[in-house]
Amino acid sequence: MFNLKIFKSGIVFYIDKYEKLDTLFKEIDNKMHDIRQFFDDSEKIMIKIENFKEKIHDIPKIIEKFESYNLKVKGILTEHYDEKETPIKREEDKETTLIIIKNIRSGQKLNHTGHLIIVGNVHSGSEIIANGSIVIFGQCSGIVRAGIKIKPSYILALSMNTPLVQIGEVKHQVNNNYKNPVFIYEKGGKLFFDEFKKEEEL
Repeated sequence: MFNLKIFKSGIVFYIDKYEKLDTLFKEIDNKMHDIRQFFDDSEKIMIKIENFKEKIHDIPKIIEKFESYNLKVKGILTEHYDEKETPIKREEDKETTLIIIKNIRSGQKLNHTGHLIIVGNVHSGSEIIANGSIVIFGQCSGIVRAGIKIKPSYILALSMNTPLVQIGEVKHQVNNNYKNPVFIYEKGGKLFFDEFKKEEEL
């Protein structure tokens, strides 16, 4: 259920498919009890979750769990990540991941040179911009611009009702209100929206 791999460029914790969050946390506690002495304080790690789409609502709690062991989560790897093609970036690289745990309110503008993870809501009238991918663990009603310099990049939000999204040079006026998690990516000069609906909605 829970394992880790150490690469030259970083540490990745792998989480296989699981049913209950409590069961996963017990597995993490047992594993960390055995290996905690091998980590320095504020060690930076990446997380790869096997059933990412199904467990997306658990990710903020999983991040908190690792941070309780003084492990800094600098990125979330999805099933679209390819270790052979896309190496994990070192902290000194410009493509670092910034994690912000707060709401982005109306009138605020946030700009980051790497990837951006927001644990909170992005309110209407705000704007977030990142050179890389943007992941929002909350409702997004503000303008989102991703992939300004880093290719490929994507946008992921738990729900979305925003007037405009942009990936790279491709802009898209959003007319739909996505009440479920939505994954946005660019292909062939167009933006595609994959909504992860609950089983009872299908």
